[in-house]
Amino acid sequence: MVKVMVGSLLLASFLYTAPIQAEAASYANTPTKTTQSAQPEGNYDYSAKVSINGQLQSFGSKPFFYNYTTYVNLYEFGNKIGASVWWNDSSNTVGINKNGVQIAFMRGSSLARVNGKQVSMPKSLVVNGVTYAPLKFIAENLGYQVTLDSTTDTVMVNSRTSQAGKAGVYTVAAGDSLWSIAQRYNTSVENLKSINNLTSDVIYPGQELYLHITHSVKSGDTLWRIAQSYGVNVSDIKKANNLTSDMILVGQTLIIPGTTAQTPAPAPEKPSAVTTWPDVTYIVQPGDTASSIAKKFGISQQDLMKYNYKQPDEWFNAGEKIAISGYAPRTYTVTPGQDSSPARKGALVEWYTEGKYLIKRNSTFTVVDVETGKQFKAVMIGGYNHVDMEPATRADTEVMKELFGTWRWSPRAVVVHINGMNIAASLSGMPHGADTVTDNGVNGMFDLYLKGSTSHSSSTSKVYIQEHANMVLKAAGH
Repeated sequence: MVKVMVGSLLLASFLYTAPIQAEAASYANTPTKTTQSAQPEGNYDYSAKVSINGQLQSFGSKPFFYNYTTYVNLYEFGNKIGASVWWNDSSNTVGINKNGVQIAFMRGSSLARVNGKQVSMPKSLVVNGVTYAPLKFIAENLGYQVTLDSTTDTVMVNSRTSQAGKAGVYTVAAGDSLWSIAQRYNTSVENLKSINNLTSDVIYPGQELYLHITHSVKSGDTLWRIAQSYGVNVSDIKKANNLTSDMILVGQTLIIPGTTAQTPAPAPEKPSAVTTWPDVTYIVQPGDTASSIAKKFGISQQDLMKYNYKQPDEWFNAGEKIAISGYAPRTYTVTPGQDSSPARKGALVEWYTEGKYLIKRNSTFTVVDVETGKQFKAVMIGGYNHVDMEPATRADTEVMKELFGTWRWSPRAVVVHINGMNIAASLSGMPHGADTVTDNGVNGMFDLYLKGSTSHSSSTSKVYIQEHANMVLKAAGH
């Protein structure tokens, strides 16, 4: 198989949950280590990554998610943002100061003082002797903006001023020149002058300069269409915007690297549907790659991926039917961003011509139970005839258990909310097969069907497949 990594990009503010108990500890001989203490009970997700002003950071003590709150080693984080961090063993307090802001708190307390004023905050934690602080609370009180890329578990900490975090805008500082700015941001003086309509090299402190052309995503846009419009590569756009998937959202602002001030070619309001398979098709065999398939049929790998609406980093599944001499069938019933929130009624979306291009491997989505309105998060782990999914967390698994009572094959009508779209679906409640999402409280995956979905096995009961079809119709309001 040719590797695919596809998911949805969502920037969301962190949620603070109820404070948790943390055992107080004091710093000993080193500012990063404390005397050993018991680790607070609970699930620690060490997948958290931290980016500061666009640069991914490396920590000696790994950041982690705990109950929807992100924690970092306060001393390490302070060093990375140029803040001063202090601690007092006798009073069991720590603090961080920067830009005239002073934050201090006792370890284990849910209260802090910001410039002398007492405020609430999530409790600090002591894990394996290291004192961690809630990242969002600390960073925002020091004047940073904090957002989360939930696809990559990356916490993005950006200065609110003096940076190119304002959609590629730089505020000129004393001593800057166009040449120094161009060198810093890997562009050219000519490009900066063109983008900003400058007729000379004169700039002044406080002036805002656009570093790149930006594009506001509209309905129907894809990275491929945007790249074609500006004459750049998809990979360059993804790199410039720290995107790890091809998912973009309506209204999202993208930096377009390596461009000058030009107007993009207009994109069609809605892509044209393709209703039939081309003359030459192929069933992917185990061991096939995009390269080997293209060579077998004497076509370019680029055309093969294009005909099947895939980006270079995606793969084909063994058993999947693909197009060789032209575009595969593709319909456009729904549009990303059209639905602002999850609903208990969804659109009928044909799996093979549309659904499989919307719900892709590694994407996370919300499942809404039609009867009860209960919701939980799930992850698409694979599947080409239907979605193989797993609950995202233990809490999500508990919601599933409540819905099904006991694990069973009989499906329920559900709606999938993904990338601003509500799609009618059907979900069975029997875990089986592969298990890839760790520590979610259940071993195995679950079947999720859309309109026209079928089983991966020819021996599956037709009654079971029809039950799913009926639940999909119910989810669409039929």
